[in-house]
Amino acid sequence: MLRAAGLCIAIIVGVLMVVNASFMLGSPRAWFQLPGWIRAQGSLTEEKYGGGWGAAQVRITGAVMLAAVVWVLYELLTRRR
Repeated sequence: MLRAAGLCIAIIVGVLMVVNASFMLGSPRAWFQLPGWIRAQGSLTEEKYGGGWGAAQVRITGAVMLAAVVWVLYELLTRRR
């Protein structure tokens, strides 16, 4: 039962990370339009991180998040049991 609950939580967190990172990578301005509970922006503001170098930083962060998710999935699916 505890393992099933942990798996459900891991899936929810993974899906939220992929959605969040995809918006960050695709369009930082659109990312700022997402509800606060999805984007978990912390102290980032659209004025500072919506364009220019700030937007590049948001895109880099999104790319790193997606790479981390892909890496974890790869390790889970290719590891021998």
